[in-house]
Amino acid sequence: MLGVAVIWLNFGVIRDVLIGMGYRPTDEMVEIRESLGLTGTGARIFNASMPVLQEKQEFNSNCREVENESAILGCYRDERIFVYNIVDEELPGIRELTAAHELLHAVYDRMSGEDKSKWRNDLIAVYQENQDILGEEIDLYNDSEKQEELYVRVGTEITDLPSELEKHYAEIFEDQDKIVGYYNSYIKVFREIEAKLESLYGEITGLDEKIAAKTSEYEASLEALNSEIAEFNNCAATANCFSSTYVFNKRRAELLGKKEALEGLYDEISALIDQYNGLIEEYNKLALHGQMLNMAINSSEKVEGL
Repeated sequence: MLGVAVIWLNFGVIRDVLIGMGYRPTDEMVEIRESLGLTGTGARIFNASMPVLQEKQEFNSNCREVENESAILGCYRDERIFVYNIVDEELPGIRELTAAHELLHAVYDRMSGEDKSKWRNDLIAVYQENQDILGEEIDLYNDSEKQEELYVRVGTEITDLPSELEKHYAEIFEDQDKIVGYYNSYIKVFREIEAKLESLYGEITGLDEKIAAKTSEYEASLEALNSEIAEFNNCAATANCFSSTYVFNKRRAELLGKKEALEGLYDEISALIDQYNGLIEEYNKLALHGQMLNMAINSSEKVEGL
C-alpha cells in the first residue's frame, strides 16, 4: 500500500517528466528558457507545457477567441504555453516575461485546492499594497479567475513579497526579481510614452489657454486703437481741433507707441502659436509611435484569415 501511495503522489511529476522528455524547443525558446533562470521544478513544468513561439495567425488560432480583443501576449491552453513572437528592440524582455507569466498559469493549474487557498491572504495583501500596478487589470477578471491572475501577476510583476510567498516563487525561479525586471523593462517604454503624452497635453492645454487670452487681449486692444486712430484722423482733418503742433505730435506718438506694443503682442502670439504647433506635432508623433508599439504586441491588429 505504501508503494502505491508514493507512486500516486508523484504521478503528476512523473507525467510532467515524461511529456517534457518529448519536448523539442526551438533555439529561440531554449534561450528564453535559460534566461528565466528556472529551478528544477520550474524547468520540469515549463518543458511539460511545451512552450512555442508563434506568429500572428497561428497564435490567434490558439489564444484568441474574439478578433477585436485587446493585446494578448500569450496564453496557457490545453496544458500548453503559447507565446506571441514579438520581436522589437524597444520592448526588451517581453517574450521572457510572457513565458514566465504563462509558466505560472501552468504551476497554478497543478496546485491542489488546499495549496491555492494557502496563498490567498498573502496575495490579497500584495494586491492591496500595489493597486497602482495590479488594481486596474486584476479588476477586469471575474471572481473565479481573479486569484489565479493575481498569483501570476504578483509572481512576475511585484518584488518585496511576504516571505512565504517569496519562498514559493523561489521554487520556480532562481531569481524572481529578474523576472520582474523583464516586466519593468518592457512596460517602462509604455509608461514613459504615457507620461510624456500627459506632460505634452498639459503644456498644449496651457498654451492654448494662454494664446486664447492673449488673442482676446490683442483683439480688444486693436479695436480700441483703431477707434482712437479714427478719432485722431478726424481731429487732424478738422481745423483747430488740436490746440498746438506739440499736442498733435504727442498724441500721434502715443498712438504709434500703442501700435508698436500691439505689434509686439502679435509677434508674441505668433511665437506661442509656433510653439503650440510644435508641441502638437511632437504629441502626434509620440502618440503614433505608441500606437505602433501597441499594434506590435496586439495580434488582433489587421488579422487576416480568421
